[in-house]
Amino acid sequence: MLPATPTPDWPVPSGTPTLDPPRAIASLGVITVTYVVRRGDTLSGIAYATSTTPEELQQVNGLRNPDALRVGQILLIRRQVVGRTPALKLIPDSELVNGPTAVAFDTARFVSQQDGYLNRYSEVISGKRFTGAQIVQRVAEQFSVHPRLLLAALEHVGGWVTQHAPTDEQQRSPLGYTGMDRPSLYLQLSWAAARLNEGYYGWRLATRGYVRLNDGNYLAIAEGVNAGTAGLHNYLAAISTAADWPAIAEADGARAFMRTYRRLFGDPWRYEFGPLVPSGLEQPPLALPWRKGELWYFTGGPHSAWGSGTPWGALDFAPASVAGCTPLRDWVTAVADGVVARSADGEVVLSLDPSGDERVGWSVLYLHIASRNRPPAGARVKAGDLIGHPSCEGGFAVAAHLHLARKYNGEWLNAQGNPPFVLEGWMAIEGKREYDGALVKGDQRREACECKQPNYNGITR
Repeated sequence: MLPATPTPDWPVPSGTPTLDPPRAIASLGVITVTYVVRRGDTLSGIAYATSTTPEELQQVNGLRNPDALRVGQILLIRRQVVGRTPALKLIPDSELVNGPTAVAFDTARFVSQQDGYLNRYSEVISGKRFTGAQIVQRVAEQFSVHPRLLLAALEHVGGWVTQHAPTDEQQRSPLGYTGMDRPSLYLQLSWAAARLNEGYYGWRLATRGYVRLNDGNYLAIAEGVNAGTAGLHNYLAAISTAADWPAIAEADGARAFMRTYRRLFGDPWRYEFGPLVPSGLEQPPLALPWRKGELWYFTGGPHSAWGSGTPWGALDFAPASVAGCTPLRDWVTAVADGVVARSADGEVVLSLDPSGDERVGWSVLYLHIASRNRPPAGARVKAGDLIGHPSCEGGFAVAAHLHLARKYNGEWLNAQGNPPFVLEGWMAIEGKREYDGALVKGDQRREACECKQPNYNGITR
């Protein structure tokens, strides 16, 4: 049993347990980053959030009418890179992803043993009351981020894990995010998990070579670090300014994040699993997720698997009977034999691994599955068995549909990646922006579209 407040004298990791291949990194000087316009955005709001001005955004993007922004529009933003992150590796990839090394970790037991503020905290989410430990575990599962890293962040910023009475500011912003209308541990953890994923997958996929500090400055990610460290740096940068960043990001020191982590969990490199997604991995055969003989529509091409920061790993499908957000009578079916690892709040996760644990081997996320007729956790299913009905439950949706994504060892997989997302021979192809793209099978091609045209985006199983 762990002591109530562990203070082991763990050694500082060397930072070079494995070599990482070089990545394309941001150079010092001016870089151009992108921002995708969302519902409700205004030019002044985007300028404030990105530490620029409406006038500069207009000039860089050639905007004649600043009030004519459209959802999905990509804006270019010029920023100054003022330095680099440390080249020292801080954590292995397996300590950022909720994968195999998290299986033996009991979040509720650990939180109870520390007996801090988190152990007495509770919050209502979607009409249900969750304990502090349950909230941490919920975010870990949904975003597939390691609960140890979330707990270390919650302790480092908010003191919630071991302190009985955090300050008022720590209670309002326990993960360092100050832009929320109301205190919420779930929203704070979700924000932190998104920043961790943003850095992790940006580095893994070579799409993001920088981090953004809270004061608007940018730093290039040092060459030679691993994805786990890049993800951690991305979160730490979001809660730091140029002045306090060096003390927080270093490997040791009174204010270093890693000192907090080691105080709670010891040397992170003792948990190193190695590559979570092995080279040459092949996807097992996956069926289309509806009953044979039925016509469904491909309504969303590759897009974020779970929230911002995750790869474009999800595909959307809907039957012909969509009518707003009313749960449909149509059935979603199992894409393969497996065990239902999780079933709640619109989510069904099917583990294809003999362990039945979504953190090990292959797993598939079904999102927006109605609570009616949804199989319980632990249920064993065969390919083609009934999973549930499309709805708007869970996540954000404006019409009932199915959102389908894959993980391997807890790591979200790109739809057009290695291995590619293939459903009964239909292979996913990315578009130029999220939700665009196609499914291709031989000489057949179906384009993603929020329409219902059998020969354009319809697929009969």
